[in-house]
Amino acid sequence: MSSASSALTETTIPQHLVRRLSEHGVEMGFGIVGDYALRLFGALNDAGLPMLVTADEQGAGFAADAFARLRGFGMVGCTYGVGGLKLANAVANAWAEQVPLLVVSGSPGVAERASGAMLHHKIKDFDTQYRVFRDLTVAQALLDNPVTAAAQIDHVIARVLETQRPGYLEIPRDLIDGPILAPAGPILVKPQRVDPFRLEAAVADVMSLLGSAKSAVILAGAQVSRRALGKSLLEIANHSGIPVATSSLGKGVFPEGHPLSLGVYQGVVSPAAVVDKVENAEAILSFGVLPTDLNFGGFTARIDPTLLVECTDDSVTVGLRTYRNVPLSAFLPALQEELAKKPAAVLPSSNPPPFVSQGEVPIHVERLIAALTHCLDARHGFIVDPGDCMFAAVELRVPNWCLSSAYYATMGYAVPAALGAGKADPGRRPVVLVGDGAFAMTGLEAGWCAFHGVHPIIIVMDNSGYGTQRPMRDGPFNDIAPMASERLTEVFGVGKGWLATTENQLVAALREAFASDTLAIIRVQVPKGSYSPALKRLTDALGKRV
Repeated sequence: MSSASSALTETTIPQHLVRRLSEHGVEMGFGIVGDYALRLFGALNDAGLPMLVTADEQGAGFAADAFARLRGFGMVGCTYGVGGLKLANAVANAWAEQVPLLVVSGSPGVAERASGAMLHHKIKDFDTQYRVFRDLTVAQALLDNPVTAAAQIDHVIARVLETQRPGYLEIPRDLIDGPILAPAGPILVKPQRVDPFRLEAAVADVMSLLGSAKSAVILAGAQVSRRALGKSLLEIANHSGIPVATSSLGKGVFPEGHPLSLGVYQGVVSPAAVVDKVENAEAILSFGVLPTDLNFGGFTARIDPTLLVECTDDSVTVGLRTYRNVPLSAFLPALQEELAKKPAAVLPSSNPPPFVSQGEVPIHVERLIAALTHCLDARHGFIVDPGDCMFAAVELRVPNWCLSSAYYATMGYAVPAALGAGKADPGRRPVVLVGDGAFAMTGLEAGWCAFHGVHPIIIVMDNSGYGTQRPMRDGPFNDIAPMASERLTEVFGVGKGWLATTENQLVAALREAFASDTLAIIRVQVPKGSYSPALKRLTDALGKRV
């Protein structure tokens, strides 16, 4: 059973869905309506769940994904066929990066399906879209039976929350207003299985390792965030004095302004000092790091498995010893409790050098990052798009959360994600770093951010095309049409734009944008052929592979 047994109450499918979403902190959805979803969106709105419209379905998916990363659950809606399939890429991103995202699609009515008519948006047959999402989600349900609809909704949501993977609901439009019976009690989300004896043994094993190791480092990944373990991680670091690096996908799970922060460890992508600190430690505590190629710099990481403590969503491995049924969600609080028995560590001080403009000179990638670093503070969250922006951000210190498609690496994520992030954490202003190629794909979503009351600062790093590929293999396939992206604020009728071609112009634009409270778009023109140090290190190591 996915819900607590209790008396049944009469409701409707949208009303029950809205109640379940509200119970888990979701007070809005994102999506684009269509005729098969018109009744659905109207009923959701009437039940207290507004659906925020975006420029495109993929943008709605990225916005809902960002909301889910920060809140622990998110919802995106769409119409059948043309809407659902445009959403598929965003849902694939959520699956790959373990994001609890619920997709709710309107669809042809039960009676319409029975006739077999050639209805618009239909593909091969009526369940084509359902089959597509079966490969992209952990649980799916077609709510074509009022008797089972409430239980199906509860089951899909429970599986999404248990596994931190997306789920899918499809609702025929002729069942939107019909009555159903639903339990009044909450959804029963199964807790992760924990073996208390193995948990105790794993903690003791790790404490013994730390006691004998002359040096240690923590490597924190995205699962720390997915399982809401950021406070435990911070306390472990504070009590132990162990420095913390994060994976690329986990960037932001530990505040990078903290004196124990090393920044991002990503194999050869990272600065030599970070690589040395991690790879030469006598104990490496890996908390929730997904073993992806991008997390480990194209598998250039050099970590001795006998010195590694690998904590995953279901086990802890200390060297060659594995403790099953000891999930990260249980292990980190237990380790925190054990470390709290010892005196707190004395933390080092950390004062990054100030950024000083070199005048009317071209802006290179590493100088853009240095300038941006000094603008970010506790009032900001950071979102970065794949490509050289993401590689460059390895050396950018973020004080709070950081969102990116750092494994699936889908271009165009960052701008629409600003909408979801701004709604999920309204106390922090989203700051977006995006390349000109990715901005061309989803930059129009900036206007929809402002329309919904979110005013991000968007820095477009314009390197005249797909700069990530150029160091490995250049050609006309890397060239794109130029865009004066800073002038889009004139098109939207809101906000202000700047073009920065020199360091002095960059400093002035950043100062004005960060002081403003409206949509800000800064196009930073960097010389063609200017790459981040991180991308240079990666391409030097991997150029021959691609």
